[in-house]
Amino acid sequence: MLSKTILSAALAASLALVPATSATADRKDFIAGAILGGIGGAIINNEVRKNKQRQAARSRAVAPRTYAAQPRSYSAPKKKSYRPSIPATPEGREIQSSLNYFGFDAGPIDGQVGGKTRDAIADYQRYMGYQGTGTLTTFQQHLLTTSYLRAEAGGSRTLQDIASLPDGTRGLLKLYREDLASGGTQQRSLSPEPSASYTDL
Repeated sequence: MLSKTILSAALAASLALVPATSATADRKDFIAGAILGGIGGAIINNEVRKNKQRQAARSRAVAPRTYAAQPRSYSAPKKKSYRPSIPATPEGREIQSSLNYFGFDAGPIDGQVGGKTRDAIADYQRYMGYQGTGTLTTFQQHLLTTSYLRAEAGGSRTLQDIASLPDGTRGLLKLYREDLASGGTQQRSLSPEPSASYTDL
């Protein structure tokens, strides 16, 4: 792309700076022009073809799924299958990091919300008392990711909270949900650490 811009700028500069003279052409000039025009046309056609292929690949990647009509008789629900090539997103990485932190195994943090991540989401939802669908609602995602960020930023306070909760790290999720429902961070009383007193003898 940069080479096209530079080539266009050079061509425009040469037209502007070279004085106009009368042009004469013979057979050699005609043949040279035809050859150069053919090469230029082939390059342009090649770029157009590549662009069409890129656009077709993009449209296939985001094409809506269509499902065949279900038979009228009852059959057991089929397990969902996910596309093998799921795009990685920063949001997916954040969800996977949060799930792994709280002990819901989402697998490697690659940003692709695949089967293992959806299973971890369903486990998280069931733990929190929600229906385990494997798809986060906006509130559930907000609670999960902000709890993760809060726990990471909490330092020793987070460690004290984890130690005081029967569910350990997972218990932070319910604790932070209670704080969110009450309208902010509650001040929880913790027993102060004993301080050493020194006396002069």
